[in-house]
Amino acid sequence: ISALLFHDDTLYTAGTSGGMKMWRMNDQLEDMKMIPVHSVDNAHQGEVVVLKTLSSSIRDDDDQDTCVSDHNLVLSASVDGAFALFDRDGDLVYRCELTDDDGNQISITSADIDTTSAEHVIYLGLSSGHVVGYVASDLVNHASEGSGGICPVPKCRWLAHDPSSQKNQGHNKHGVTALACGGAGRSTHSASTSIVLTGGADGVIKQWEMIRQRHGNTSSQSQELGNGGDSSPEWTLQHWPRMSSQRMKDRAHIFQGHVEGPITALVSDGERDPKILSAGSDGTSVDQ
Repeated sequence: ISALLFHDDTLYTAGTSGGMKMWRMNDQLEDMKMIPVHSVDNAHQGEVVVLKTLSSSIRDDDDQDTCVSDHNLVLSASVDGAFALFDRDGDLVYRCELTDDDGNQISITSADIDTTSAEHVIYLGLSSGHVVGYVASDLVNHASEGSGGICPVPKCRWLAHDPSSQKNQGHNKHGVTALACGGAGRSTHSASTSIVLTGGADGVIKQWEMIRQRHGNTSSQSQELGNGGDSSPEWTLQHWPRMSSQRMKDRAHIFQGHVEGPITALVSDGERDPKILSAGSDGTSVDQ
């Protein structure tokens, strides 16, 4: 088993071969056995590195009561470069494959879901050292249009950990080896931010502020864009810092503490000034 998720009354498991299973507790038996109820064998050809639940719905920014929305989808991501969305019954909703700039397959090494904004955002860490972000509702719309195959252009993409700076080039893990969403950041009238943490094969942990900027469309602009005059605001997603010379406000960007080798796990408490717990393949754990 390479990935495991328990949500409500269902256990989801995935293995190194790419297969996935759903299990439910049979509470009619005295020994409370988990009973397999569904198998998925055609989504991935390689090890599944993460299973997460998320929501495809869009909530009102002002409706704080629905921040924890009904998670109606399951995300799976694999080193074969594909990620997929399933409904809670295990039926495939959407699947696509990531490639590099030359069209070659690229591995997904880590992933997490940002649930702090109106739309859930999927962040994927790649063996190339990049992080890409996709909006869940956009992918579901692609699915309804019959799209699939190669993944669409992401909402955001940046180089988080340069593989050339990896200390041990002979290690079998490269690029972004751990990723965790760290909760909400600062907010203004036109923008809100959230925190993404990445750990690399270089043994370094980085904290990023993701800036969600709203851009309102006028009715005439919307008609020109072909959306029938819908004046709902568009938004962009950008990372900060964008250059090595830039710094975060009141937060550290780079954390050290691991001697060498990849970061294997990251956990954040999601508070305004988050505490970060990390583990590395060198056997060390660090509380930042």
